Amino acid sequence: MRNFTMYSRRALIGRSLVLGLFGLAGGAARAAAAWPSRPIQIIVPATTGSAPEIVARLLAEALSARLSNPVYVEGMPGASGIIGTDKALKAPADGHTLLYAMNQVATMNPHLYPRLPYNPAKDMAPISLVARGGYVLLAHSGLPASDLPSLIALAKREPGKLAYASTGNGSAFHLGMELIKARCGIDLLHVPYRSGANANTELMAGRVQVRLEPQSSALALVRGGRVKALAVTTPQRLSVLPQVPTVQETLPGFELSGWNALWAPAGTPTPVVERLHAEVREVLKSDEFRRRLLDLGLAPEGSTPGELAALTARETAQWKALIDKTGIKAD
Repeated sequence: MRNFTMYSRRALIGRSLVLGLFGLAGGAARAAAAWPSRPIQIIVPATTGSAPEIVARLLAEALSARLSNPVYVEGMPGASGIIGTDKALKAPADGHTLLYAMNQVATMNPHLYPRLPYNPAKDMAPISLVARGGYVLLAHSGLPASDLPSLIALAKREPGKLAYASTGNGSAFHLGMELIKARCGIDLLHVPYRSGANANTELMAGRVQVRLEPQSSALALVRGGRVKALAVTTPQRLSVLPQVPTVQETLPGFELSGWNALWAPAGTPTPVVERLHAEVREVLKSDEFRRRLLDLGLAPEGSTPGELAALTARETAQWKALIDKTGIKAD
């Protein structure tokens, strides 16, 4: 009798566990089937008119059509993307609030801000990479250097005398130039400005000598004639600047890009994340969507959630090593 009772108890426990697992799977399936049940909000921690905000609106428009459900964008700039990112990640994890953001919020901010209110590794559920763009290393037109090797030679002859502009301590432009400095073994003076417009004005006036500029806006500056392009940070030369060499041609293996991706708050049901990923993948196949991104100087580029997580981890390690070594602090 005792053995029978123990067997019965074990059988009941096993049956309960199986039913519980089926219940969890059924709950996730029901959540996915019911999603979306109301308008979807995409929070963008960037200013109106910026490339991430424009792409987010294009993505929202396309997703809205595919899901037959309203999808709208809310811009929340400020504090290097921290305000909007934190707001999105603290929303209910039900797939109705998403984050479309720059790589900085996930890979750089954790090492620049000791009291960051979110933890990318724990709070962000990756959905898909969406767009990627490189940078152009610009120089004042009067600088006696025509490419990266000649800039390196000039900087080594006059260490610390050449200055580069950024949009602030800890900005992507600051970190990108510090990465180039570290790989080239040169010393350049960092001069931070409040905005890219101010930095470019100073570069054109010759008060600073070099600067990194997104490829989406660099072409107009180069065509204006007051700055010149020394190198591009993309793996291949840009079709719009075919005569400008890549940094890789001087520093093998070097690549620097700014990318945007879509995330959900951690805990969002897996079927919902998978559905979102599938829909974004289809949007990225659209000729019209791709054309509009290319017009912005951005390359349409998707990924699986796992690939996005791996990319984030790699770049997080890269920026941590640089920030720890240089002691860079954000404004």
